[in-house]
Amino acid sequence: MKRKIIAITITTILSTAAMAHNIGHKHEHVEGGWNSAAGFVSDTDINNKLWNPRGKTTEDYKKRAKIVAQMSGSDRTEADMAKDVKTIARYQDAIVINSLLPSLVGVQGGAEKHLTAALKQSKDANITLISGSVFGYPGVNDVSMEDTIERSDKVLKQMGIEKVNSVADIRKAKSENKIAAMYNTQGADFVIEDMSKVARAKQQGIQVMNFTYNNDNALAGGGQNPEENGVTDLGKEFIKNANEQGVIIDCSHSSSQTCVDAAKYSTKPIMASHSNTQGIYDIGRNVSDEAILAIGKTGGVVCTNGVGMFMNKEGKASMEAIAEHVVYTAKLIGKDKTCYGSDKVHHMEDLMVKALPFPDLYPPEKGFGAFLQSATGADIWGIVRVLEDKYNWNEQEIRGFLGENLMRVYAANWK
Repeated sequence: MKRKIIAITITTILSTAAMAHNIGHKHEHVEGGWNSAAGFVSDTDINNKLWNPRGKTTEDYKKRAKIVAQMSGSDRTEADMAKDVKTIARYQDAIVINSLLPSLVGVQGGAEKHLTAALKQSKDANITLISGSVFGYPGVNDVSMEDTIERSDKVLKQMGIEKVNSVADIRKAKSENKIAAMYNTQGADFVIEDMSKVARAKQQGIQVMNFTYNNDNALAGGGQNPEENGVTDLGKEFIKNANEQGVIIDCSHSSSQTCVDAAKYSTKPIMASHSNTQGIYDIGRNVSDEAILAIGKTGGVVCTNGVGMFMNKEGKASMEAIAEHVVYTAKLIGKDKTCYGSDKVHHMEDLMVKALPFPDLYPPEKGFGAFLQSATGADIWGIVRVLEDKYNWNEQEIRGFLGENLMRVYAANWK
């Protein structure tokens, strides 16, 4: 009995210590867990919608990952997806861009087969360009960022896919009916000690870089910190280097204040490569109206993502829900500053095994690790139909959303 009491006490201390981290979530302890903004977080029931991974075992992570993977996907019917064929035909010659494909080879369990499948799906959906993530935060790569780039390069080469350095390269790929690729990073921690690594990143095919992934770092404030810290002096130096090298500044995952500051200090258009709106769903991962307006004033773009967790409290990623965020953004800064970055994970089970041990970055109190829907890059055609049928967007506006708006930002940044 004494051992049991000690064990319970230790578990309680660990849980309490974990909850004390400054990641912006309030909670109320109840039997079996606690209530949070995202809903009830169970500390015991691994099958609950929200589950606390703190203090759990590797086997627990594996079980939870399998459950989450089985529950992920979009709500589209086969009949709705069948309509994509005609929509694609109407925009056969359009530049179509997915501004955020997460977790390339060697990132949180991503393997060659996962990237190959994602690229094939993109090609079949008439997508012209994907921007794939090769780094997010320290420890996210299974080996190293360099290894991720090398292994991802290998897959691209095997599939005959070229990495782009200019908008001309993208248009060339389109004219040859090929899919092209470029890389991005969802954090820039690796340049903190050496800003010359921005130039090295550009040479490796990294065309877009964010400051930080969710939490604050030496460059800027992250979206999960309610203090809303902005760009630091070192972050200003990073912006200067990125502008000089032709690397596009991205502020998804950063705080809204970071977006505002980045827009102020950047001499080139900036972007939020995969961010939804706080005006519709007020969570730290989404961007504020002020941030959206600031990005728009640079001539930049805000790309809506397809992740249900960032869409609404229900975690639904319907085409209507995604389009609602697109339209909200358009009302603030114009249809010519909208775009789409799916943020669709193509290896959910493997990723969850890697992500669950890091609740500071993926707190269940913010909805991370929950059962949710997630739209793919190919679902852009379902979104297009909603924009046309419900919101009366015309062909030129749709072509902008599909890719031309991003092409303008690319052209303004790249040397």
